[in-house]
Amino acid sequence: MRNSTFIFAILFLFSTILSSCKKESNQQVKVVRDCTGTYLHWEGKDYKVCNLEKVSPFPDGTTITATFTKTNNCNGSAKNAIVCFMLHDNEGWIEVNNIK
Repeated sequence: MRNSTFIFAILFLFSTILSSCKKESNQQVKVVRDCTGTYLHWEGKDYKVCNLEKVSPFPDGTTITATFTKTNNCNGSAKNAIVCFMLHDNEGWIEVNNIK
């Protein structure tokens, strides 16, 4: 009995750790650019692109299929980009992994 409880606890912990990993998404998104930065518009929300080089070939308003990961910290090319002081509501940073 004690052994099965231990195994159950380990499996529960393992599944919790896996579910908390960064989520990746392969979705149709729209490129949005303004003086505050570059965003991917998905499901009615804008996500600020951290690695601008991935989306630089696509002009504002282009619909693309992208795989991206939400991140808390931007270490990419957008981290030190000069932007205007306009507010652009967004859901935080993303790193674009792939564009089809």
